[in-house]
Amino acid sequence: MNPGKRKRLGRNVGAMTRETVFETADAIESESREGYDVTRKRVLFEEILLVTIHRELGVLYVTLTAALTVTFAGVAFLSRSVVGVAIFFGILALTFFIACAVRLAARVDFVSVFGRRSKAVMRFSLRKRRAREVYGRICSRALEVQRAMIEPEPEPALPASAPEDVANDAGGAIGSA
Repeated sequence: MNPGKRKRLGRNVGAMTRETVFETADAIESESREGYDVTRKRVLFEEILLVTIHRELGVLYVTLTAALTVTFAGVAFLSRSVVGVAIFFGILALTFFIACAVRLAARVDFVSVFGRRSKAVMRFSLRKRRAREVYGRICSRALEVQRAMIEPEPEPALPASAPEDVANDAGGAIGSA
């Protein structure tokens, strides 16, 4: 089965799962990979109930990077008599500190699409403009499809016929025999 033309919108990467979200002609399609299992879910544009965009800090990420920063900085401080080891652990501590500071400053943007039976979630760590573009694209496309379902398409107008001479019209002539 060929999925047709799909445009990649974003992805959601977790510890054990990889989820990629695509836009097709009639739906938002989520392809989830857990190990060797691939699952494909669709949220049809006509069934979209809610689209959200929000920003989260990620407390676990910040806590782990802060703990690693403190641990490596402590090792660097305690091993300051051996300069090479202190520099190595100092660089490691600085790396984790920068990762923690960037997350505290930028946070992670999430775009979620909720349907009747399924949902699709996309994470955007650094590309904030892309998150807003995807959110706007999904909202406008869902609105377009749902409005088309409600409003019937206007029938094409019949071409105007040329006015005929009433005297030549046998059915419409008054007093003709």
